[in-house]
Amino acid sequence: MKTCRTFSHGVWGLLLAQGVAYGAVPQSGVDGLSTAPRVAVQHEHLQNGGATNSVASLALPFDTHTGIAAFWSGPDFIVLADRRLPALARASGGNGLFASLNVTLLDHATVVQVHLPSHPDLSLTQQKEGWLLSAAPRSAGKVGLTPVPEAGGVRFALAQAGQCLSLPDPASGVRLLVATSRSASGGIMQPVQAIGYTVRPSLEGVVIAADSDQLLLSPTPQGPVLQAIAFHPLPVGLPLPLQNTLGPAAKDRLWLGLSTPDGQPAPQATAAQLKAATDRLAQAPASQKTALAFAAARMALAQGDVTAAATLLPPVTPQQGLQEASSSLAPTNAYSIGPEKPENRFVRAAVNLLAANLGAAQPLSESGWYAWPELHVWQGLYGLYAGQDSQKTTVLLAQGVEQLTHYPTALREHILPQVALAVARYGQPDARQRLDTLPDGSFYDLARAIRQVCDGQNETARVAFENLTASTNTTVAAFAEVALVRLLRETDQIAPDMAVEAYEKLLKQPDKTTMPNGPRQQATLGLAVALAQNNQPRAALAQMQVLKPSLEMPQDILAGAYQQILYRLVFSTLHTQAGQHGFAPQTAEGLSAEEIVQLVAQCLPNVADGEGKAKLLAGYGKLLLNLQKPSEAQKVFEQAILMQPSPLARSEVQDLLAQAALLQGHISAAQRATGQIAFAALEPDLAARKAYDSARVAQAQGEPDKALSLLAKDETDAGLDLRGQLYEADHRWAEAVQVVGRLASRALPQSGPLNEPQRILALRLATDAAAAHDKQTLLTLKGWLAGRTLGHERDTLLTLQLQSAGAATASH
Repeated sequence: MKTCRTFSHGVWGLLLAQGVAYGAVPQSGVDGLSTAPRVAVQHEHLQNGGATNSVASLALPFDTHTGIAAFWSGPDFIVLADRRLPALARASGGNGLFASLNVTLLDHATVVQVHLPSHPDLSLTQQKEGWLLSAAPRSAGKVGLTPVPEAGGVRFALAQAGQCLSLPDPASGVRLLVATSRSASGGIMQPVQAIGYTVRPSLEGVVIAADSDQLLLSPTPQGPVLQAIAFHPLPVGLPLPLQNTLGPAAKDRLWLGLSTPDGQPAPQATAAQLKAATDRLAQAPASQKTALAFAAARMALAQGDVTAAATLLPPVTPQQGLQEASSSLAPTNAYSIGPEKPENRFVRAAVNLLAANLGAAQPLSESGWYAWPELHVWQGLYGLYAGQDSQKTTVLLAQGVEQLTHYPTALREHILPQVALAVARYGQPDARQRLDTLPDGSFYDLARAIRQVCDGQNETARVAFENLTASTNTTVAAFAEVALVRLLRETDQIAPDMAVEAYEKLLKQPDKTTMPNGPRQQATLGLAVALAQNNQPRAALAQMQVLKPSLEMPQDILAGAYQQILYRLVFSTLHTQAGQHGFAPQTAEGLSAEEIVQLVAQCLPNVADGEGKAKLLAGYGKLLLNLQKPSEAQKVFEQAILMQPSPLARSEVQDLLAQAALLQGHISAAQRATGQIAFAALEPDLAARKAYDSARVAQAQGEPDKALSLLAKDETDAGLDLRGQLYEADHRWAEAVQVVGRLASRALPQSGPLNEPQRILALRLATDAAAAHDKQTLLTLKGWLAGRTLGHERDTLLTLQLQSAGAATASH
């Protein structure tokens, strides 16, 4: 955000709801908003109004660069902003209707939650300085969004769409697909149910409960689009046409100039014909240049000369650019849209894509192209070049593998090798089956070998990789060398340090030309993983910083590698710490505890939100707790809870959150967390922890009898320790001796020196026994210690306690 934001009078300023003056008439609906100027918000704090004339309000200072969605989740009302807004992190609580407000920062979003079990009527309006959430019914006559069915999808025409996000529903755990809006759209008025999903009502944005993993909500220039991406997709939107994607009349072949308008295969143009076409273009009048330019570009593209094709394309005029920005492809009226014919827009985008000009290729991301199945592969190519999620792109690419084999050889060889490698590396089994039609060639042999690894044919793949390292194609040979090292490491045929050495040798290549970029990126990723396995996390993460989403590195693969490295670092440290009862450096690089948590914090934004990250955050929060940083740990646990779809796993983190809150004296937060622990009756261990957390809350609230009742059956070390504290605080010494004695019988070894916690426990038991005049327990403890010291001062205290109880005072 570009403007200065400050907190005035603390996080919460009190405003009378009727007196909130933003200086503009509230805007709602969609009328006129597409042209409304964006106003930057001057502050970032939440303002909670009291009740005036029975109306309560909450000012949400999200500026017009921030998209939001607002909806109900069980007893909570959620406002989701698609940016991380650190200034709101301190906002919590309040008064009146919104007293239960809580703000959680995720790495790429901000979640505002208000606990309102009674589901009061709420309205949301956009103001000059942000949004206003009010306890009032929606405005009468307000028009919300209407889903627009398209071929193979459903589009939501948000005038100023924000980002598309995914998170579990806090109430049910079901996967929510959320599209935010930067201006008032009215949300969704009524639920829409369909096979595999439900579009939920919302006050703003689009919220879809997705029961199927096939479903994806993707941003497009025409608004977010819901699609089912699979070989056998759910029926979302209008049916796709049934047609032969390999025939000469297929849109890709016709538009790329590979077929003639009458449906016959186009003859292959020669170099001389291309030169003649270029000459004609140079001499043609302005009225003919556009048609001749596209014709020449198509000839060059068919010959595989992408650079020449891009050069020959006619420039986009300013007027065309403005029209393109608002154009929309609709399969029912496809030939009358945009500033250019659809075939020319497609060719322009396709040529720029192959020339690595992603900005000019963006029209391929428009939802309307999906109406023609033969163009799916080109949408997959756009996703591949842009480094988008491989699970979506590989389905689209695999659908077009056979289709691409029928392209002219020169053009095919420019596209198909990249498609084959991507599908082999990242495709699911049904996608990899589409590689059966690959032609002969070293690149395709490489893809077949990678597929063999994915299919578990490791030895066959190893032989293939070894053979391919001798390929005359230097890129294929380099890819094969990298793949071979990876296979040997994944099958434990070489140790991590040997893999590190092998990858580093490949990257240096002292006796060869510079390693091609594609194999270099693959080798760098392999090196990073091997370094992490070799207990060198800092070096591993330094290698990861070099990699960015690209043709060779899909975003989800990159995020998965970060998760793998951080997961190993966090949980290996926790495991070692548990074994050593301390927090010493645990890496080959000698990282301190502080360095470890700093390293994790720096790299967490690179891990995709979801269940895997939730587990990672739970472990990271434990590290922070062990470092006596409960405030930071609490924030991390709150993030983990929002990302965790499993109610049981969420309850595990709620237990940790309660511990962090209690350590800070945040009793209400601990009580709320404990109250949200679910399935206690089904999980005895979790039930015990919930009872323990509740007992600590009761202790902090001055209710010792309630706390003792909750701990009545708790025989864990923590439970006995807390019961002992409660009895000691109430001077119930005999009962304190009973529970602390049981704790000591487990913790104090029969022989050998005592560590510091054991010495403290021994003196504690002696103090309780002396206060209870329990001579027998003191004598038993004296015998158990058998001459071992508790330290000079504690030995003196123990002697005094023995004397006060009339026990023997022999040296111990």
